[in-house]
Amino acid sequence: MSDVSIIICTRNRIEDLTRCIRSIAAQQDIKNSAIELLIVDDGDIPAHKLEEYREILTGLPNGELKYHKKEQPGVWLSRYLALSMVKNDIVLYFDDDAELDDRLYIRRLLDIYEQDESIVGVGGVAKGLSTSRAGKLLGVLTCQMSSSPGRLSPSSLAGSLLQWGEAKSIFPTEFFHGCNMSFRRYALRDMKPYPWMTSYAVADDLYMCLLAGRYGKLVIDPNLKIIHHESPSSRDKAGKVAKATAVNHYYFLLLKQAGLWNYAALLWTLSYLMVKQALKRNFNAVAGYAQGCLFVLNPRKQKYDEYTASLPIGRKGLT
Repeated sequence: MSDVSIIICTRNRIEDLTRCIRSIAAQQDIKNSAIELLIVDDGDIPAHKLEEYREILTGLPNGELKYHKKEQPGVWLSRYLALSMVKNDIVLYFDDDAELDDRLYIRRLLDIYEQDESIVGVGGVAKGLSTSRAGKLLGVLTCQMSSSPGRLSPSSLAGSLLQWGEAKSIFPTEFFHGCNMSFRRYALRDMKPYPWMTSYAVADDLYMCLLAGRYGKLVIDPNLKIIHHESPSSRDKAGKVAKATAVNHYYFLLLKQAGLWNYAALLWTLSYLMVKQALKRNFNAVAGYAQGCLFVLNPRKQKYDEYTASLPIGRKGLT
């Protein structure tokens, strides 16, 4: 049986993090696997809490806790640095506000990897996500989702994940939900500390899947469910998140070597989101989306070609 390194990136969410770790410690049928848990901290976890977490993990047969406090903040940087700090072949990323309510989650995950060596990534589902027929139609028309659950929209948005709760069996995918995703560690070898991901790491999971997918197959197992205790977004930060949505998806399309149609679709999606937020009178978000549209349209913006040009294209199935 494979060993697993679990990576949790966190910042001052002690209550959520404690619940997540307790749910990991309750996993069963993994006595022949070593579980390494790495906490990458952008906040300040007290020493007594770390000791509590080590005590909690004694419930696992081969549990080990590692802790790293970062000086430079940012989720993408945390995900990137964590890869050099863990040792196992399978890396499993959870958000700090995730909770495993299935005690066989890790057992099921490992079974998928063991059955097919060409699989380099396995994702799961957050409970409660769904959409109606009208919502799906609107999502497709505004380029926020694809009609296929495993495909990104033309503008590269991941709204299709709202359809995952309807799936009954494993299916191939282009992307994961960042709160619940895993990879073979070697498949993430091309990750870089992208300078546009230093603030709000919107779409960071899409970047990881794009890079990993060049080395093999990505699949979603709808049976790998978690509870995602997602905190409501702050309106005073909505503008920054909105602009990051535009910037990060633009560079994602650039990295993907997408066509002009995809950039046009991104502008269409951003315009729709701007109008939607205007109707809600969330003018911070409106300003952010407007700035994002101007960024996409600006022909003089820095393209970071030194990063994107160095990444391999189309190298699938390598070991």
